[in-house]
Amino acid sequence: MKVLIVDDESHVRDAIRLLLPWDALGFERILDAESGQEAMQLIWQERPELAIVDVVIGDTFGMEVMNYINDKRFNTKVIVISGHDDFQYVRAMFILGALEYLLKPIEQDKLEAAVRRAVDRMRKEPGLGMEEFAVDQRFKTLSPDRQHGLLRKLFRPELSAKAYEELIQTAPHFQGFSSCVILHCAGCTLPVHKEDAMLKLSRLVNKMQEKLETDGKGTIFQNMKPSMDVVILIYGTDKTDFAEEILDLKKQTVGQGCVLRLGCSNICSFPGELEKAWEEAKTAADYVPGGGMFSAAEYQNGMHPLRLRQNSQAENALRSSVILGNIAAVEDALSQWAEKVMDGMPRTVGVYRRLWEEFFQLYKRWEAEDEASEDSVFLIGEEKSLGDILEGPWNGVEERMYQYFLEAAAKLIEKKRQSQNAAGMMPKVVDFLELNYRKKFSQQECADYFHVNKDYLSRAFKKYTGIGMARYLNNLRIEKAKELLRSTDLQVMEIADQVGYFDAKYFSRQFKLAVGLTPAQYRSGVLPEGAEAGQEDRK
Repeated sequence: MKVLIVDDESHVRDAIRLLLPWDALGFERILDAESGQEAMQLIWQERPELAIVDVVIGDTFGMEVMNYINDKRFNTKVIVISGHDDFQYVRAMFILGALEYLLKPIEQDKLEAAVRRAVDRMRKEPGLGMEEFAVDQRFKTLSPDRQHGLLRKLFRPELSAKAYEELIQTAPHFQGFSSCVILHCAGCTLPVHKEDAMLKLSRLVNKMQEKLETDGKGTIFQNMKPSMDVVILIYGTDKTDFAEEILDLKKQTVGQGCVLRLGCSNICSFPGELEKAWEEAKTAADYVPGGGMFSAAEYQNGMHPLRLRQNSQAENALRSSVILGNIAAVEDALSQWAEKVMDGMPRTVGVYRRLWEEFFQLYKRWEAEDEASEDSVFLIGEEKSLGDILEGPWNGVEERMYQYFLEAAAKLIEKKRQSQNAAGMMPKVVDFLELNYRKKFSQQECADYFHVNKDYLSRAFKKYTGIGMARYLNNLRIEKAKELLRSTDLQVMEIADQVGYFDAKYFSRQFKLAVGLTPAQYRSGVLPEGAEAGQEDRK
């Protein structure tokens, strides 16, 4: 068997390797990965029977690795590890099928016990894919996490039959539920950058989920596609008052001081019409009117996913104003473009969502055409999301959105201007380096001197000279040092100081890397091995 250890910290991976007698446990190979991408590649190539996965792997989450395992139908069992007691992420991994959870620093006895249980599970389920839900007869009742995972799988047509079979075998009362309602909140409408907003939302969702599951009335899913969406499932019988259950959710939302904008499905059959109910809820979410802390729109016949009207004339006018760099013209063209594409549609959350998406699609295209930036399109001062824009009085949403769009356009115009200025001033930058190579300064200080963006200056300089500014400056200093070594009897320490190196040892290392000789060897006339006389000075 094979085990894969996934953690971005090498000492954690090494510790797990050393903690257990892997051979005695039946593992012939120990693999490790420091990133989610590397882990998925190894899982594809090696098919490990067991993976020990950190909840947070650098800039990615362990959930991505588990989603990959599930999507590919691999039979890799997963033990979760984490340096933080982060219930939401850990719970999400349990939902996706994780077997165990260990908190760092990992204790040897707990790790060994978890691995032995995983091995025992493998032996009891030889050859089963992740989608095959063999009922474990050892359990007479269904744990909350397992129940949550099975309910989640009901949304996937290829898994729903097996999942429901296990659900009713281990929790027979589910056979009595015949109806359901789904509420959907699009993650992009959440104010993710507002202070404490996500913490408050997490507390609200946990409270709602705990109450729904404790009362046996439903559950909540997060990190379903799209990843940040919140999906609330309420199930019951023909006599269930779903309106009353939704009212209770509203009271909890207001009580926690949160904002939720939800689309609500019609009452559908459970579990047969779950997919239909979810589609209705997602569609209805586009029609939420917006105002209030708990805004909901019920699905009505004739509702469909909203689409804005394309208007190439208004789009071209907006693009032209950006090219000309006239902010007043941009502001006028922006409002005209928005009015044209929204075409009199009622101002709902869905309409503003589409407008937001349309503008930043245009923005990305403008950036590519101008080659103005390699930075994220959202790095325009204070980063915002649509949810941040939706916060505040509803009648001010358009004004706030237009202002943010205008700031983005102004930033792009400024980036382009700086880029053009930077390209034209390169001879001056080269002269500046020639005159100031003795000083210690950074690229940022050089950019500030010329009043341009550092990234633009760096790219323009490399395009002009063929090499980066740091390398150019280092080469310049080395050449000046060679001149001093040939023409003076200054000590190496003094020469290092005169050419801009403030550490003689560092200067000597850089000199040898560039020339192939130490400063002393160069001064004495020693040539690099295999070099001909005069070769060094001809470089």
